[in-house]
Amino acid sequence: MPEHRSAAWPLTWVAVALVVYATLHPLTGWQWPASHGFTWVLPKHRHEVANDLVGNILGYLPLGLILCLAHLRSGRSALWAVPLTLLPASALSYGLELAQFALPNRVPSITDWMLNTLGAAWGTLAAVTVHALGLVDGWHRLRERWFIPQAGMGLVLLWLWPLGLLFPPPLPLGEGQLWPHVRLALVDWMADTPWQAWLLPDDPLSLWASVNMSGVSAMWAGPIEALTVAAGMLAPLCLACAVARSPRPRLVMWTALVLSAIGASVLSAALNFGPPHAFSWVTLPTSVGLLVGAAGGMLLVQRSRMTCAVLGVGVLLALIGLIHLAPLDPYYAQTLQAWEQGRFIRFHGLSRWFGILWPYVALIWLLTRLWVREERPAANP
Repeated sequence: MPEHRSAAWPLTWVAVALVVYATLHPLTGWQWPASHGFTWVLPKHRHEVANDLVGNILGYLPLGLILCLAHLRSGRSALWAVPLTLLPASALSYGLELAQFALPNRVPSITDWMLNTLGAAWGTLAAVTVHALGLVDGWHRLRERWFIPQAGMGLVLLWLWPLGLLFPPPLPLGEGQLWPHVRLALVDWMADTPWQAWLLPDDPLSLWASVNMSGVSAMWAGPIEALTVAAGMLAPLCLACAVARSPRPRLVMWTALVLSAIGASVLSAALNFGPPHAFSWVTLPTSVGLLVGAAGGMLLVQRSRMTCAVLGVGVLLALIGLIHLAPLDPYYAQTLQAWEQGRFIRFHGLSRWFGILWPYVALIWLLTRLWVREERPAANP
């Protein structure tokens, strides 16, 4: 019988990556701190902002919760799981606070470290409580009935998918537009070389226009948008059907993913354009694409996991191609600039990279499932 791979450990690494990103954002301007400006004893600052205090606690609470659950799921007792959670979380916070000495825009603080440790402690307490109530064992039994043993990373991808939609994509559900970011990285690496002028136009925001088919006529704009939305909706549905054992959990996840797609798109539009424009993303091509993608997912409910995985690979490749060819929304660059400079500066990068990298990580995971086929009982269809 194959060993179940818990989703808690992949989620732990995701939580660590998010904490590192949020603590060291914007990850630029690094400089070696002067000897008189660095100290192993973190300083105490007089002025503390209430939002920062709450953010420092809430930022480490999920890390403590997930890491402690990972230890408990690995068979460790609560007496071992608690210190094995609190000590690494506190050490991570302390190390990141020291790293802020090298960032001019960040201020290290012993208060932040104490609040981070307190947040991890609250998360650890929640994990021990949930485990003591038997909720973790209940989820484990449900997962054994509903999902394949190797579903851990697949479930993590499904849980993270809606977060990538909160950063406004070029088209609704259109995740995976990676080339502009790769191009910007190449510009940094090739600074002061003859290739820089070719890589970077006068207006950096026009990168998003330069990767699109500027010659696409208005006649094709609608179909491309509809196909992109359909692929964006169908991709997570294929992934869900590839990890679920039977039609029942597939129907449950179909409902959850379709509602998540709509809810995340509404929330993203409301955050960026204001509540009156929460449904501004709903157009005829978008509605058609959403319907086609959802209907395609429903047709997969009775199909085999191998068929769903193969189709998922094709859909993800189509999504990646379409999102780089889709005609540019004239408001997208303006929205992008608002996220870069506006009130979302602490959050935008996390959601943005979720949306950019999700199709590629999902594609790799599905390919590994096709390459390494799981053992299954003869009675299991």
